Amino acid sequence: MAKVWLQFPVLALQEAMEVALKERGLEVVPHPFQAQVGLVAADWEVPPSPPIPSLLLLKDKDQARQALKRGYRGYLYPDQGLEVVVKALEAVARGEVWAERRLVAEVLENPTSRRLTPREKEVAALAALGLSNEEIAKELGISVKTVKAHLSLVFQKLGVKRRSELARVRFLP
Repeated sequence: MAKVWLQFPVLALQEAMEVALKERGLEVVPHPFQAQVGLVAADWEVPPSPPIPSLLLLKDKDQARQALKRGYRGYLYPDQGLEVVVKALEAVARGEVWAERRLVAEVLENPTSRRLTPREKEVAALAALGLSNEEIAKELGISVKTVKAHLSLVFQKLGVKRRSELARVRFLP
């Protein structure tokens, strides 16, 4: 029995999903760090992936590629039934990926646009730790303007909008 954490934009939908999953033998937990797998419902934008292996319930089919690029372990189309949701959650909880092979191959074959330079990784890692631009500049011996330029490129390459989203990305080995 997998432990599942839910994140839905509408509380009534989250509560309905919780009941349905419990009826099918899954345990729904209130905090992501208590779970083996997360189930996130997309709105019009794909939200950042939680800090646990997670599936994304797509709002529309065009979000699938972005879900994988954002770090989700899989996705589900809007028209897939509850039994498929349960199978997908159990698969991701076991460490598997729940996605179309064609799309996974496309995402893996085109990583160059998402790759960060070593300096971008350093700047992003320090920003993810909560350092200010000034502190990063001092630490790396570069100007604040250069830090801002690196962070701008990092945000663009990773598809993030806020510094807080960097905390979910592993930059250094």
